[in-house]
Amino acid sequence: MSEHLRELRGPLLPPKDPVEEEDDYLKEDVEEDEDSVFVDAEELCSGGVKAGSLPGRIEVLIPDENTQEECKVFGRFPITGAWWRVKVQVKPMGSKSYQVQGFPSYFLQSDMSPPNQKNICSLFLKECDFSSDDIQKFLAWVNSVSSYKHLNFENIRETLKTFYKAEARKNQKKPAQNEQEEKSFKLVILWFPKVMEFLPVLLPRHFKRLINSGSKEVLEKIEEILSIHPWKLGFNKITYRELKLLRCEASWVAFCQCPSLLQLMTNLEKDALVIYSKLKQICRELGHTCIEEDNLTSELSGHMSFHDVWQSLKFLKDIGMVTCEKGWIFLYDLYQAEKGIASSISDLMKRPPWHLQVDVKKVLASIHTPKPEDSGSDDEESKPNETGLENSKGIVDPGDSDNLTWDNGDNETNAEVNEVQLDQDQMAALEMICSNAVTIISGKGGCGKTTIVSRLFKHIEKLEEREVKKACEDFEQDQDVPEEWSTFFEQSHMGADKAIEVLLTAPTGKATGLLRQKTGLPAYTLCQVMLDKSVQLS
Repeated sequence: MSEHLRELRGPLLPPKDPVEEEDDYLKEDVEEDEDSVFVDAEELCSGGVKAGSLPGRIEVLIPDENTQEECKVFGRFPITGAWWRVKVQVKPMGSKSYQVQGFPSYFLQSDMSPPNQKNICSLFLKECDFSSDDIQKFLAWVNSVSSYKHLNFENIRETLKTFYKAEARKNQKKPAQNEQEEKSFKLVILWFPKVMEFLPVLLPRHFKRLINSGSKEVLEKIEEILSIHPWKLGFNKITYRELKLLRCEASWVAFCQCPSLLQLMTNLEKDALVIYSKLKQICRELGHTCIEEDNLTSELSGHMSFHDVWQSLKFLKDIGMVTCEKGWIFLYDLYQAEKGIASSISDLMKRPPWHLQVDVKKVLASIHTPKPEDSGSDDEESKPNETGLENSKGIVDPGDSDNLTWDNGDNETNAEVNEVQLDQDQMAALEMICSNAVTIISGKGGCGKTTIVSRLFKHIEKLEEREVKKACEDFEQDQDVPEEWSTFFEQSHMGADKAIEVLLTAPTGKATGLLRQKTGLPAYTLCQVMLDKSVQLS
């Protein structure tokens, strides 16, 4: 245990008012980031238990059993009640004030804190949705047959059963298990001490939903896993296969807070959890989907031998968590996602190329041309950075639907293009976009990736608008429409059926939002493109 942390053990007294999240002393030092994952479509449709949000921070009082000090503690407590004892790591924040580090473990109190057994028992049964009449009858019966001092949380279930049998004999009815006892899941959770002790620490986002789900079968399985094979909770494929928990896995850091669980694991299982944690960390920090096996072995040399690394990787491969290929170690889910993306891009690359015959120099010139100070017009079309579009007289060739051609022959614009020092990389990127069905643009932040894409399609959009406007004006001025116009109109509609479609994608939601905002066109993440057929190119 860190010298800066203190372990508190004691009863959990009722919380006070929720504390505002903005208070600096409540902000945790480290919030664990959730790994970005591609959720399998089968899992989404399986009806499994999804992760919930973390509980809000509240203030509670914990009388420390070792020092008898009543400590004011701020932290995330998913459940509260006078019948629970907690064990929690805290950091001092002031005089008798502490901030929770991590999450608490829960233990059922062995007694009901004499001399208040009656009140505590009444509150507990009320929390378990028992009616006031049943509570009063039960407490009166307990007092008549024994006394409150013999009542505790360990025997309350058996005591309730005895009470219902006595009531049935009294009313000359056939003994039956009370429906309220069966339906009250808050009473059922008393049967799973390991779930209450370890699950809030290992799976804080799933804990509350699990105990409120009413699934006794799932909790029985988790209780068994925690008793025999706790390592299974560290791998999402196993938790989904055996428990139907979606994207649910405990971190190695969380396991380290439960030393009694580590004692139940073999060295191979612990090494596998360490390697899996390290692999996820490297992929997250570097943005990779894999790492060379030699580099991974080097990273772990201080923790285990080469032979142990090899054995653990084989173990991870056998349970489906990693894939090994040509000396590289991949996280299985990222490997499958990468293969899917590569396959989709390959299919697009095999399609006939398109041709956008646009003067990319003029597009770039519109980006770099500054706005004159004496420009008083708010009309977007008269903005100097759109000078290359302002007086364009482009003509769409209806005879070639796969080649959109604009002849933007303005001498003044050409002069401005010559004066602007153009970025050769940006020019090359635009030329690739105009001649390839698939273009992947990469570069450091701020180099202009989104800017050139948005400006290109805005350029094309404005040229199209001018063509439509000019055609409408010509049509209005021409009262006797020649036969050629009808022919042109029919050809245009035929060409529209084969119009070029553009699919803009980005690897992250943030980048996709920026792309959508700047271009004004639909944009999707790569994950959306793979999973949603409606965004595929036709």
